[in-house]
Amino acid sequence: MLVRPNGQFGPLQAYDVRTGERHFALPAGVLSADGRTFVAAAAPKANRTTVARYDARSGKLLRGWPLPDRWSAAALSADGRHSVLAHYWRSGVTLRTGRATTALRGTFDVEALSPNGRKVFLVHWKRNGYDLQQLDLATNKLAPTRLDEPDEKMTGQATTAVATRDGHWLLTLYSKSDMHSFIHALDLRTGLAHCIDLPLIGDIFTIGSTALTLSPNESTLYVASPYIGRVATIDLSTLEVTRVRRFRGPSTYEVNMLIGPSAAVTPNGRMLAFSAGKLVWLYDAAFGVVRKATSVQSAVSGLGFDPDGRRLLVLQRRGAPIFLDAATGDRR
Repeated sequence: MLVRPNGQFGPLQAYDVRTGERHFALPAGVLSADGRTFVAAAAPKANRTTVARYDARSGKLLRGWPLPDRWSAAALSADGRHSVLAHYWRSGVTLRTGRATTALRGTFDVEALSPNGRKVFLVHWKRNGYDLQQLDLATNKLAPTRLDEPDEKMTGQATTAVATRDGHWLLTLYSKSDMHSFIHALDLRTGLAHCIDLPLIGDIFTIGSTALTLSPNESTLYVASPYIGRVATIDLSTLEVTRVRRFRGPSTYEVNMLIGPSAAVTPNGRMLAFSAGKLVWLYDAAFGVVRKATSVQSAVSGLGFDPDGRRLLVLQRRGAPIFLDAATGDRR
């Protein structure tokens, strides 16, 4: 069970779902979508960076190498074979893929890398908003990210994202200024983007506490929003919301943005677990039923089911790990 307590670019921690014991911890970096490779970049000196590649299943260091200047790990291809490092300077950013470098003027964030490592997907920030762009590494040319509805202008604030293991989809949750939200489904193979409107209405804090989780076969995306009291199911073959279940969540006054959303699915895809603060819910995906929340001692930092799907491991910010029955939510 891999946990990112400080977000998608923070340290990585690995726990045994049977015992709750921590196996290893890695520094801040990026994880490949298939969960096998982790790349970190540390800059102990202002003019020098050490880049390290790890096996994310064992924590073993596979390779390390030094680079001049200060670099950060920005993105990995789904299989971990290709990586992008970013060096930010006063008026732009330099991207490094292998030994090749590309300098871009302006304010950019790296969003993702295509499965073949040939395209970098970027967020280009401007004074009045941002554009989503793609950098072709073969030609060093930028082009806009195309939407399936060309006349639509995508606006909003990205809050969290999940990628499929095969490198097909990057699924990002966006919160809009009008309190609505949507999933930005980016096809990393073709570069075409799709917008999926969601039945979630709330501010950046409540939307930002929403967890995105994929079914084991990655055909379904679950969008669990505790403070809004909704679990939405999206069919990735049609890119449509197929089910919405309501439940009573905690007060929105209890939102803590320092605690990221956590969620997990049983190996057979039957049960979904998700959390908010000290509360854990179980959602029966077969019948569309949200079980009554279970309260634990401290804020939840991670969730994971054991291989047979009968027990749920709950990691707490403070205190020992707790095990819950995956069907009832009772302590075991």
